[in-house]
Amino acid sequence: MVQLGEGPGWAERKTMASDESTEGDMYDLIIVGFGPAGAAAANLAGAYGLRTLVVERDVEVFPRQRAMAMDDEALRIIRTLGLYDEATEHMHRGIGLRFTGVGGREFMSGWSEVTEACGESQANFFHQPWLERELRNGLNRWSTVEVRAGWESGVLAQDDDVVSLEVLEIGSGERHTVCGKYLLACDGGSSAIRKQLGVSFDGSSYSEQWIDVQATPKRPLHSSPMFEFVCDPARPGVNAPCAAGHHRWEWRVNPGESAEELLRPDSMWKLLAASGVGPDDIEVTRTWSYTFHVRKCARWRVGRVLLAGDAAHVMPPFAGQGISGAFRDVMNVTWKIAAVVGGRADEALLDSYQTEREPHHDQATASAVTIGRIVLVSNKYLARLRDLAFRGARRFPVFERAVRNAMSKTHPLQGGYLDYRSASGVEGNLLKAVTVARPGIRMSHVDEALGIGWAVIGLDADPRVEIPADVLAAWDGFDPTYLTVRPGSSVVADGELGDPAGLLWEWMNRHGVKFMAVRPDRYVYTASAEAGRFAPPALAKPTGRLHGVDVAQ
Repeated sequence: MVQLGEGPGWAERKTMASDESTEGDMYDLIIVGFGPAGAAAANLAGAYGLRTLVVERDVEVFPRQRAMAMDDEALRIIRTLGLYDEATEHMHRGIGLRFTGVGGREFMSGWSEVTEACGESQANFFHQPWLERELRNGLNRWSTVEVRAGWESGVLAQDDDVVSLEVLEIGSGERHTVCGKYLLACDGGSSAIRKQLGVSFDGSSYSEQWIDVQATPKRPLHSSPMFEFVCDPARPGVNAPCAAGHHRWEWRVNPGESAEELLRPDSMWKLLAASGVGPDDIEVTRTWSYTFHVRKCARWRVGRVLLAGDAAHVMPPFAGQGISGAFRDVMNVTWKIAAVVGGRADEALLDSYQTEREPHHDQATASAVTIGRIVLVSNKYLARLRDLAFRGARRFPVFERAVRNAMSKTHPLQGGYLDYRSASGVEGNLLKAVTVARPGIRMSHVDEALGIGWAVIGLDADPRVEIPADVLAAWDGFDPTYLTVRPGSSVVADGELGDPAGLLWEWMNRHGVKFMAVRPDRYVYTASAEAGRFAPPALAKPTGRLHGVDVAQ
């Protein structure tokens, strides 16, 4: 496993030599911020061949574990980045969840399930510093991506053709101006880019502070392996066995208390003792305090600048959707930037970013707020009623199904860049994640078989032969991979995928479709039962190449 700073070429791209001029440089994409969102976007940009500059103030990965959980779709996105094995090497997948109420008695629990849409568990725990290192090391594959760590972004300006950014090298104080066709702000909840744009960040903040204690166990703790929401009205909190040998406890700071007071060693150990641990059991490595926020930008795109992750929206952590939402953002917007830069699509495609992502973000936020309301009941009598109600409801299978469905965060797109003319009902859904066969009887995940771009798929039919020539000519503007799915077989030729278990065959038949166009983010753009009714793409240009070569302007 390659560690940060050890990979080939990383050191050369980590900072720019002081004698190298940056004036007049033109990038396809400038990414501000090198946390999980920025690093994921940079990997995608590299895969699309975009000349990319990443600007980040901090030289090293932030050492504190902040986010700890991601969902099934976020894990699928990591697979698309080509970093699945590296990212999951230390990950805990399929984590269970339990709620304990008054007196420490459990009133609700459930195990994370593998979803049909993504083929991954709904809840997966990671250690953020390790994940960020793997995302950064992934950039060693892409010669088109430059990283300038230790550089701070400054004044932003843009016109109809270019966005420019002043950057400051913190060590030397040197200033440069870099230019790009687009800029993606991944610089967090206090985003300087967002503030310069004057975009409102509407919402509210919770009045309560919380404290967080991170530790490494010295010996087995003999505790539940589940992630636990402690719903005690006297002291709500979290008890979380974490990846990479870590454990976290979090508690609400009650009225009349201060975070500083509770994090003093004597007070902190009293709180930990209530969880059954002491100095002989754990070594405390980090402590901090924080406040929850529910905020969202009014606009996620201003001209050539787009906002992603916490720069665009923040939510309470109860649903574990912070990093998952950020990955969805960059997965959605980066391929669209690449299509526009490469001359394949009209710039109007970028407007579909917020249209598609905002409804799902709102659903995730509502879920987080709802879980928070369950956890944060402050009246002990209402808390007892809550506990009794949930225990009683668990006797009914329909309730358990509803809880499992609520835990699944994968939702179809509700609008945006989709074609609904066929009315098949599959548009806007993620392509079912299955294992397929490639030439040479090589089995792989379907996303790996599709590659990084668009795919047009025919079920036991060659789309290049069946789909009308004028429609194919329109699709050629996106340079898709044309594939024929052969059900019941692992012996296939070039341009074919085997579906030996028939899972893709079953899924397409269930929806009554024979032909599909799948976007680079694995959402189905259009589908039809007949080749003659297969829709051409909107906003695609008839000529051009994805990487900006031989483009007819």
